[in-house]
Amino acid sequence: MPAESHTMEVRSGEEVTVRPIKPVGEDVVRVDIEADGVWRLDITREGEIADVVTTRDADGTLADRELPEWIDEVTAKFAQF
Repeated sequence: MPAESHTMEVRSGEEVTVRPIKPVGEDVVRVDIEADGVWRLDITREGEIADVVTTRDADGTLADRELPEWIDEVTAKFAQF
């Protein structure tokens, strides 16, 4: 999997960066999704969230953060990258 990041704009107008980290299974990839914080997720090829690995706030501190409303919009497009 290429390690290059992809930036997209979600419907709310916010810019989101998706950065592939590594494969963690046959059909699952670990990615960082960045926008006012970071969500490290394991995502399937179909764009489903398999696991929330870690979340960080905007300062980079580990934090228990909810997934943003736009996360499904981002993961659904993941298969297109």
